[in-house]
Amino acid sequence: MTLSTSVTKASKKRLKKTAVVYALITVFFFIFSRIYEHFSFGETSVYMHYLFGVPLIGGMVLLIFQKMIPNLSRLSLNLWNSAVATIATGVLFRGIVNLSGRSTTMDLPY
Repeated sequence: MTLSTSVTKASKKRLKKTAVVYALITVFFFIFSRIYEHFSFGETSVYMHYLFGVPLIGGMVLLIFQKMIPNLSRLSLNLWNSAVATIATGVLFRGIVNLSGRSTTMDLPY
């Protein structure tokens, strides 16, 4: 009896899952930012308007990395996802502060 596993199936499954998750996050941020700006009394923010671009670009770059290096470690994926989440949170915070008409020094890194 011969048992074997296919590494390519796991990497293709991970690639598809990554694409779907980042696409859903991108769509959510797009809808969220448009609704938030709609109820902001006419104020606009470039950060809030292009918030969807963070997971879009982050996901596309990650998909390219996964295509080039099919066996990325779990640590690499976790660090990448954390970086995208940190940048998205910063852009969201900066957009909210801009829409409120205030300024703060807490958003300088973003």
